[in-house]
Amino acid sequence: MIAILGGGVAGASLARALALRGRKDVVVFDPRPICSGSTAGAMGGFRTQHGSALNVALSLASRPYFERLAGRIGFRPDGYLYLADTQAAEIELRRRAELQRELGIPIEHPDVRRLVPFLELDGVLGANFCALDGLYEPPLVLAAMVEEAREHGVDFRYGTSAAPTALEAEQVVVASGIWSHEVGRSLGVELAVEPLERGVFKVGPFDWLPEHIPMTLEAGSGYHFRERDRRLCLMGPGDQADYGPFREWLSRRAPKAAVPEPEAHLSCHYEVTFDHHPLVGATGRHAVWADCGFSGHGVMHSPAIGESLAAMILGDTPPLDISPLSPLRKEPLQDVTQL
Repeated sequence: MIAILGGGVAGASLARALALRGRKDVVVFDPRPICSGSTAGAMGGFRTQHGSALNVALSLASRPYFERLAGRIGFRPDGYLYLADTQAAEIELRRRAELQRELGIPIEHPDVRRLVPFLELDGVLGANFCALDGLYEPPLVLAAMVEEAREHGVDFRYGTSAAPTALEAEQVVVASGIWSHEVGRSLGVELAVEPLERGVFKVGPFDWLPEHIPMTLEAGSGYHFRERDRRLCLMGPGDQADYGPFREWLSRRAPKAAVPEPEAHLSCHYEVTFDHHPLVGATGRHAVWADCGFSGHGVMHSPAIGESLAAMILGDTPPLDISPLSPLRKEPLQDVTQL
């Protein structure tokens, strides 16, 4: 038996990949209901505009999955739009564009108003855009992965803690999101994963809001939004429960959306590591693997990570070399586009 501890997108994607490679003895344990961890609160952005060759490769390898299931998971290739709101941000976005083009990403410097007509552009010095990027609905991605995995024989046991017999399985994988440190320690391995609270404010609904606008990020400040059901979902820096700074930013950048109070405030957690890259691969204990710490990028990269880690567990050559993500690494990976 291969036991996967955690039934979020990371665990479900790995289970699906193992089953597609012929394993009929994969069991996923999760003491919580389905979609009650990081997946439930994910923003739902897909981007290729990363700052390292590995992260770009993971996005390009994952994109066919999102494209294939677009109608089911709400994938819309509306793009990612980065705004340079400071001189430093302008220089950084140009540097990123050079690297990303070298890696095969079709970066554009568009007319911003054509893409997001309601934006105020005072102080905007430039913009990067990629039409390969887009938006999706994270709970629908998880549901699709679980369904396909079940069709190929995976046993999902939500609401069930891993019994002692499961921990004696042939292989055990820690895919427990923000609880991975605790779960790993129970298995005798150290997984440096910590929860980071993130808040999402919803404002709207707005009749004037287009349905198809890109995920829009102000590179200097870190504020960003996406459209969902004619509402804007906002994330940004600072106090994640204080709407005041978010409203001030909207007043400058999207004043039509700067309502006095948000419609809703959702709280979720990122599962972060020391370098904001996941811990994926063999741990220091035989037959115990890690698949956690995605720092906000777990859903986006789950198809590629799942396929490569499944190959590694089964002793096959992975489609992508993800060895730099080893949970045993000592040197931090670098990508300035990460959280």
